[in-house]
Parts: sequence; structure tokens; C-alpha cells
Amino acid sequence: MLKNHDISPRRRVPRTKVTIPDPPLDLISRPRLLAALDGAEQSMVFVGAPAGYGKTVLLADWASRHRGTVAWVSADAEDNDDRLFWSAVLEAFAGCAGIPAGNPVRSLAVPASPSADLAFLATIADALDAVDEPVLLVVDGAQEITEPGTWRGLQALLRHQPPGLRLVISSRQEPQLPLVRARVAGRLLEIGANRLRFSPEEAGTLVGTTGPGIPPHQVGLLVARTGGWPAGLRLAAASAARQGNLADFFAGRDRAVLDYLTDEVLAPLTVPHQDLLRAISICDEVPAGLAVALSDRPDAEAMLRELGEPSGQVVHSVGIPARHRLPPLLRTYLRAELLRRAPERTRSLHAAAARWFAEHDLPSSALLHSVRSGNTTRVGELLRRHAVDLFLTGEHNVLRLALAVLGEKRAVSSPLLALVSAALHLERGEPSSAETQLSCAEVAWPAEPTAELTVLRQLVRSRLAQVDRGPAQSVRAAEQIDERLAAGTGLGGLATLHRIGTLTARRDRASAREALSRVADAAENADHHFLVTQCLVALSGLAGSDGDYLEMDVLAHRVQVRHAAHDPHRSLEGAQMSAQLAYGSLLRGEAAECVEHAKQIGRMLGDAPARAARNLGLISETLRGAAEFELGGWHSGLRRMRRARTRLGTGRSFSAEHAAWCAMLEHRAALRLGAADQARETFRWAQPIIAGSGELLLMRARTQLRLGRQGAASAVLRSLSEEDAPMLLPWAGIEASLIGVRAALAAEARERAVRSLDDALRAAEPGDVRFPFVFAPSDVITFLTARLGKLGSGERFAGQVLAQRRELRTPPMPAPLTERERNVLRLLPTQRSIDEIAEDLTVSPNTVKTHVRGIYAKLDVRSRRDAVATALRRGLLDTEVGDFTG
Repeated sequence: MLKNHDISPRRRVPRTKVTIPDPPLDLISRPRLLAALDGAEQSMVFVGAPAGYGKTVLLADWASRHRGTVAWVSADAEDNDDRLFWSAVLEAFAGCAGIPAGNPVRSLAVPASPSADLAFLATIADALDAVDEPVLLVVDGAQEITEPGTWRGLQALLRHQPPGLRLVISSRQEPQLPLVRARVAGRLLEIGANRLRFSPEEAGTLVGTTGPGIPPHQVGLLVARTGGWPAGLRLAAASAARQGNLADFFAGRDRAVLDYLTDEVLAPLTVPHQDLLRAISICDEVPAGLAVALSDRPDAEAMLRELGEPSGQVVHSVGIPARHRLPPLLRTYLRAELLRRAPERTRSLHAAAARWFAEHDLPSSALLHSVRSGNTTRVGELLRRHAVDLFLTGEHNVLRLALAVLGEKRAVSSPLLALVSAALHLERGEPSSAETQLSCAEVAWPAEPTAELTVLRQLVRSRLAQVDRGPAQSVRAAEQIDERLAAGTGLGGLATLHRIGTLTARRDRASAREALSRVADAAENADHHFLVTQCLVALSGLAGSDGDYLEMDVLAHRVQVRHAAHDPHRSLEGAQMSAQLAYGSLLRGEAAECVEHAKQIGRMLGDAPARAARNLGLISETLRGAAEFELGGWHSGLRRMRRARTRLGTGRSFSAEHAAWCAMLEHRAALRLGAADQARETFRWAQPIIAGSGELLLMRARTQLRLGRQGAASAVLRSLSEEDAPMLLPWAGIEASLIGVRAALAAEARERAVRSLDDALRAAEPGDVRFPFVFAPSDVITFLTARLGKLGSGERFAGQVLAQRRELRTPPMPAPLTERERNVLRLLPTQRSIDEIAEDLTVSPNTVKTHVRGIYAKLDVRSRRDAVATALRRGLLDTEVGDFTG
């Protein structure tokens, strides 16, 4: 018997202290973390991260799934009283259903010094050893326990840890437990800040519960700005709910966010630590040594290392020598508050940073901080010395800021800066502004220009032709670039890139790829990010033209990563990259992904007036329309494609290849929906632009098949191989083979259908071109399914296609309206009577009534008003008729 235990009662403990907290109403469950906790075999779990990382929410969600075996203790400062802490632990055990009624921990008394009473601890260990299933003892918020005496009891219990106990600790700092020993022995599962950060998908789920204040396309930016910090994301959601958008949140102006950061993150720190954080907040990244220059503290580096320890994790440090970063949200708000409270100190800190970066040969950072310090003299000096190199390295935003601060008069008085400004305007698709800057450079042109200045002017003229002129002018401008002169400057690689365009124009793609790869490698070695990405965009486009769609996608994703790191806003380069990603997504049959990439093209272009920007925007609309069509937005998707084609016009400002896939996608969709007039219109538009191409023959074959003339369709397809009609689009051959399958099936020529299907599978699998299969008509899918088990090497690809098609769950396509029904439908919003409509269409009233009944049946409506509303929703009518009230 333990006599002391019998006579020492437990301290009274509030019920809420030993109760698993209820998850919040807007709980975002974390399956990946719950799975890690469930699958852990370690005897100890440590969930450690600073405030706001969702430690309690995660453990409460997990514990609520294991209520019968969980003993929960919410720690607070009173647990520094040893007897109160162990009283809470025993009360938590007593509330655990997994511990039998007669188990000693239910009645065990607490001695005067429980952590030092080995007999008391041994009794607990023996009692837990007797339970059938291990008990999870969760100590949440353990950073509140600072008294070593309280921890000694848990340390002693862990030394001889009973099999019936698993200890789970959550804390903002490492507890006074033998974690190192547990790590080495493999007995510790750790979930730290990095694992607790929200992924973009989890953040998207959270944002989806907050209403319209945060559009989906901003989720990625939000995750980047918050570092995936759960509290930061919730604060953003609350800010968006109050303001209707994230402007104040991103600018560091939301008072509620500042209050949270002050109370939860800064308050526990000393005043010197807080001052140091404010000083370094002016920099996105603080290289080793800069903190000393900003703070005038010789011990600044040591203080930053201290703030980066697991106990605080306020500063993230990487590399040797170390580079330090504040969490993005904390940095934004400290910087904004510093500027608001001490603008003069802010400018002096930027000036100090500019000097330090200039001394360490880091011109981009030196220029940025010179801009922020307001020192225009230093800005001008740095621009004249480094502008060309900064343009090549992709620091375009910094250059734009610097030129804006320098002022128009100072900038245009220098031909170098005027040309750099023109080049920057062109990368945003602004040719008129570029021409103005080019004219200013001409006015200020020196009598004896340097080689760099001469070549830069040639490059600007060449880029202007690429962006806003026709292909022939682009070739002529590129041929005027003096590569030999450029070779002696830093512009040699860019000059070569422009000249490579002439190889592409001559269809010498092999030479163009080889040259582009050489330029990209040299630019990578020189850290010329802009030049590298330009080469990758060009290589991706060539890969797509050659039918190597997998390589196209890989290269476009490489550009995406680089672009996000340097210039995530408006640029032609970003729009081209998004177009390639959208095209690749569509060809893989990922229609929803294609829509998102196509939307991104519009965001990258804004209202840029350049011809290249307009063409990219309209091409993106075709891709988006085709994807929306396949997702079930048949009428709206088809209308989007038609609008894009109409706006493209009939000129030759775009390539025949682009015209071919715009026509192929729209023609295919129009025939499937029964819009024969639009299909004819599309064919006539494409005919002069892609004359002599195999795509024109393919569209003829489609039309013949739609008319039920399978013999004529087969004859047209045969002529594809017999005539000199090359395909502009490599994937169009797959489409031709599948049309051949349908024609053969309609003619009951099964063997021919088998050969055509095998041809299509062989052509599609290497490039993972699933689009023609995933969205094929039902007769092709039925035949493909029947052929499973007999497809040889195409078996795996066919299975993937069919599985992808099943996952789409697209509703069945509605019966198409006839052309006459469409004509009647267009007149329904006008409130004309049946007789008046009949007169307009020169038919009898009874014929109009028959067409109206057909429209009602196909739209599943019962009135004219409902017919108009449904037709508007499906994209069958112009939105201008939306005010119909009759």
C-alpha cells in the first residue's frame, strides 16, 4: 500500500481542461496528417510549431476519432504546480473509457511532490501496463509548462515507458523531454511547421468556405504570401469577408491581422529582438552580414540564429553562410507598420541596404532599395551600369520601378534607358509605348554609339516586329541584327535567339532546336533568366509543332516555375507559357485543367493592345471554349469559339498552325452539336488560310460522315494519304483515324475499323494524346470497349482513356436544334406573335408552331419565357436579349 497516496487528495481540475476540444465549425480536416498519426508506431509524438499552425485543431480532430483511448490535458501556466498537473493527468485518465473501472489510476491520490515520487509514478506505469489497448495521453499547449519539476515526472515515466502509454505533446517549443534520445531510437514521430503548413489544395478548401471574397485564382498567391500558415490563411479569409477582397490583407493594412501578429508572435520576444525584426523586415531575404549593417548590432547574426531555433522559429535561415527570411506575412506587416510609424527610419534602412548590396555586387537588390530610399541619383547610376544585365536576368519589375522613380525626363534623355524602357513595354505587349521610347532614343542618339547600344536598338526593333507586325516583317527585322557586333557584348545570346526565328520561319526546326539549346545553356551559365525562359518557350512551341506534346508540357512547366519566381504578373512570355499548358491539358483530355490555364492567359495579358497579345488571347478563348464544350457547356463553349474566330479575322497575322487547330476544334464541336451552319462557316474561314492542308480534307470527311455518307467520308480519308496534303497538326492524324473507325463501322467494314483503331492508338500513346478518345462519340467508345483484350500494346493506353472518360461524368448531349428551330428561337425574345414570326421567316404559322413545340421539347420547358431563359443559360442566344420580359 502507498499510504501517502491514500491520504493526499487530488487537486480539483476544471472539466474543460481534461476534455477534448470541439473542432471549429469550419474545420478543414487534414487527411495526410491524420494518416501519419494513425500509422505511427512510435511511443511518443511531438507536434511542434509556432502559434497559429493548427496544432490543437489537428490533435482534437485526431483525438475525437479515438475517444475511447484518449486522455486529454490542455496545459496552462497553473501546471507549473506539480500537484495540479498530475491531478489533471489522473482526471484525464479517469475520463478515458479504455481504462477499466477498477484500474488504480481512477482512484490514485496525488502526493505532495508527485514528479519526485518514484512509487507514485511506478503505480501509474503498472496501471497503464494492464490496459488492453494503449492510452494516448495528449498534453496540448505544453509551452505553458516552464517549471523543470513538472517535466521530471514525465521524464521518469518515459524512462520506463509502459506499453500501455503513448505520449503526445503539442508545443510552440521543444519540451524538456529526452527528444534526442527518442529520435535516435526511432521512438519519436515529429510533425513540425513544414508539415502543418496548408497545401494549395487544403487552402483552396478553406477559401471555398469563406464566400466570394477570395477568387480561386488567388489561392496560390495567398499560400505564397502566408507561407501556408493556417492562422494566416484564416486571417486572410476573415479580412476578405470584411473588405470583400484581399487588398488590405496583402498590403499589411488589416488591423485585426496586425493585432494577432503582435499578441501571438511578437509579444513573447524581447524588445531588442522585436527591433531587429523590424529592421530586417525591409528585405525579402537577409544575407549573412546585412543584419549587422541594418541594426548596428554586432550580435545581430547570433540573435537571428536564436530566433530561428525550434523554440521560436520566427526566422527561417538556410545555407552557409546563412540567408535569413521572416515569414512572409509577418514581414509584410512589420514593413507596413515601420513605414507608417517611422518613414524616415524606413528610408534610411533602405539606403543602408542599398549600400550593402552594391558593395557586395548584388545590383538588383541595390537598385530596389535605392528606389525605396528615394535616392534618384543612385538609381540613375545603377541603371546606367546594370540595366541591360538586369533585363537579361529577368529583373523586369525592379527595372520598371527604377525607371518610374527616375522620371520620364531623365529616363528618355539616355538612349540606353529609353531602349531598355521600350524593351520592357514590349514584354507586356505595349507597342505604342515602346515606339515612343524608341523615338526618344533616336532623338538622343550619340554620334558614336557603343556596340551594346547599337545592338540593343536592333533587338528592340526586332522584338517590336515580333510583337506587333506580321511574320514577314519579323524575319526582316531579325535579319538586320548584327550578330558579330553583338558577340562582343552581353547581348550576343539574345541576338542569336532573334536570328533563330528565321530558321523557324524556313521550317528548319532541327537547326532551330539545336541553336536554342545552345543559347539556353549559355544563358543558364550566365544567370540570364529572361533569355533562358525565352528559349524554353520557343523550344516548347517547336515541340508542340512536331507533335512531341510530352516535351512541350515539360518545357512549359519549367517556364511556369521560373516565371512564378520572377514575374508572376503581366507578360507575353507568361501568356505563351499558359497557352502551351492549356493546349497540353486539352490534348491529355484534362478539360477542367485547360480552362484554368486558359483563364490565366487572360490575366497575363490584361488589356495589352499588341497584335501578338490579341492573337494569344483569342487562341486562349478557343482552347477554353473547346474545353468548356467537352465539360458539358456545349452551347456556351461553341459560342466562345465562334467569337474568338470572328475576332481573329482572315488576315495572316497568326500562324497557319494556330488557324488549323482553332478551325479543327470549332468544326468538330459544331458538327457534334448539329450546328451545321457554324461548321460550314468555320470551314470557309479556314480554307484560304490553311489551303492544301490535310486538316481541310479531314473536316470534309467529318462533314460527309455527319451527313450519313460514310463512303464519301472514307474516300476523302483515302485521299489524305494519296494527295500531297500534309497535316499541320500531328494529332490531327489520330482524329482522322477515328473518323475512319466511324465510317468503317457505319459501312459494317469491321476489319477496316480494327485497323483504323489500331492506327489511332499507336499514334496517340507516345504523346499521351487522349483528347480524341476521351471525348469521342459513343460508337467509337463502344467499339474500343469491345476490343479490350485484343489491343496488344495499346491495351494499357485504352484502359487509361476509358477510365478517364468514366471519371468525367459529363451529362448526355442534348438533341440539337435544327437550323429552322434556331431561327425561330432567335425571334422568340422579340415578343413578335406567331403570325409575325411566320411572316419574317416566310413560312406558315402552323410551321412556326411546330418548330416552337420542338424547341420546348428539346429545352425541356413549357413557355416562351422559360425557353428564352434556358437558351440564354445554355449560350444559344446573345446575352443582349437578356432583358426580355414578354
